[in-house]
Amino acid sequence: MSHQAFVLTRNSFGENTRKDEAYERFLSILPSCGFTVTTGAIHPPRSVLNNTHTFFIDAQYCSAAAILNLPVVHDYPELNKVIFNVRESDVDFHYAALQHGINGIFHIEDNLELLVRGVQQVQAGNKWFSREIMSRYIDANLVPKTKSIAALQSSTAILTKRELAITRKIAEGAQNQEIADSLHISVNTVKTHVYSIFRKTECRNRVELIKWFDHQFSQPQQVNY
Repeated sequence: MSHQAFVLTRNSFGENTRKDEAYERFLSILPSCGFTVTTGAIHPPRSVLNNTHTFFIDAQYCSAAAILNLPVVHDYPELNKVIFNVRESDVDFHYAALQHGINGIFHIEDNLELLVRGVQQVQAGNKWFSREIMSRYIDANLVPKTKSIAALQSSTAILTKRELAITRKIAEGAQNQEIADSLHISVNTVKTHVYSIFRKTECRNRVELIKWFDHQFSQPQQVNY
């Protein structure tokens, strides 16, 4: 099924060949990843945004600070928002974007295979950031708001061999479909196992489970067969 996408782009091109090529390459993969694309150099009205699944912002549209202050960023928290054509080295901007509710960052330096994989992930509603950025965000923002590490370590949950395998894959950043494909089981089966894992570990979400895994499974655990 195709999803509607709006691409907010700059008015002028030709100033930097590499950036223009990166822009054209990124736009060329959107239809093959399930998007019907509309482009524009002016922030669209609410009527357009209400029918938009994913809002892509060309990083060259305006300054980094201005991008994070666009109405679409702070007025539409439920909208899937992505920024592309970002320098890979601009780590502080990646982190600030994640804090502002951006769901994905794509680099000028990304190869075609990586771009396709990332666009497919954001099309499915998942975030697309480097592990470094996600770890930094979790450590700084999410862990203090959830359970304390001590509380996570106190869990006496006993996981089955399959549940342990799925927990490891979640800790590696795998999504349900990826887990299902690698273990040759259905997505619904994965979801059932994940529910059981959450119940046994007393974790409420994947963020808590990753922390639980990092601290609990660094020690030998009993596994049921």
